[in-house]
Amino acid sequence: MKKKSLLWVLSALGAGLGFTKGDWDFTPDKFTEQDYSRIMEENIGRGGKNPRVVDIAMLGAHDALSDGIAAKSPPDPNSPDVGILRNPAAAFIGGGLIARLSRAQKSRAYDLARRGVRFFDVRCSYAGGQWHTLHGLLSRPLEDCLRELIRFLDETRGEVLALSFHQVFGGGAEELLEWLPTVRERGKSLLDFVRYDAGAIPLGELRYNDVAAGGSGAVILLTPGEKCYSREQLYGLWHDTNDPDFLLRGIERENAMLKEEMGWRRDCFRWSQSQLTPQLSWPSVLRAAPDWSLLMMAHRFNHRLLARMPEWLPQIPVISVDYADDMNRGFNDRAVEIINGYNRGLT
Repeated sequence: MKKKSLLWVLSALGAGLGFTKGDWDFTPDKFTEQDYSRIMEENIGRGGKNPRVVDIAMLGAHDALSDGIAAKSPPDPNSPDVGILRNPAAAFIGGGLIARLSRAQKSRAYDLARRGVRFFDVRCSYAGGQWHTLHGLLSRPLEDCLRELIRFLDETRGEVLALSFHQVFGGGAEELLEWLPTVRERGKSLLDFVRYDAGAIPLGELRYNDVAAGGSGAVILLTPGEKCYSREQLYGLWHDTNDPDFLLRGIERENAMLKEEMGWRRDCFRWSQSQLTPQLSWPSVLRAAPDWSLLMMAHRFNHRLLARMPEWLPQIPVISVDYADDMNRGFNDRAVEIINGYNRGLT
């Protein structure tokens, strides 16, 4: 009897450690069969439309470049408020769980772009002599991700990619901007796809043809200058909840507020941070228990955004989510279809 009890305890401990140390995300590897590399060219460019860029509907990827995070990923040494991530005991016991609650996207940047993502929420840090992408834990070298986006821009026409360098750690925005031209793919840097003078055209007056004339182009939110706009020209509320109904009500309130009083926000990128956020409280932990990863939380939730998207887009054109290319209930395909329909109506 004692041997059976001991065996049961050891088995439970082994299963528990496997659960906390393993970095699998519990989501299926199912992606769209469509290629959305030409959605802006087909729905805006060919129709002779020239809308303001900030009014163009886009599918956004929250923490877009976090796909490389794994159980062995080190914590960013420069990020504030990540003390538990730097605890060796926590990393040893719960490295997989920490990774699952840090990795917000499943696919690389190039694949996200081909699947219709046009707004990239980027967090980066200068650590160990190079720029990394991150979400608490370091993901991949930023250089690799930028090369993928340069490749996409170079092989398409009429597409607009918006990159918001939302957080920059370990170095200043000016240092990052000086480094960007050194990252080249096919002989080009990301800044080669900024063919307009951002210092001369306010973001609120920037038009589709300013960016996409002559090929695909980029809009960069980093620091004001000839090639970039300020990171401050991005508006969106963080709802900080893992309660799906509370999140939906929060976005509805935000949308109603913008309908009534758009004000200065009219000239900003307006994005909905439509992702669930893990909380350190027992009700929230119990609610999240069936998921145990950001990707699974998004997999279960993203499709609930679809019914409300057509009403939100005039006020909040960028719908940003974790697991942006999720196909549960056809989310990726249906979101792109709604966005394309909205963009066809722009002038």
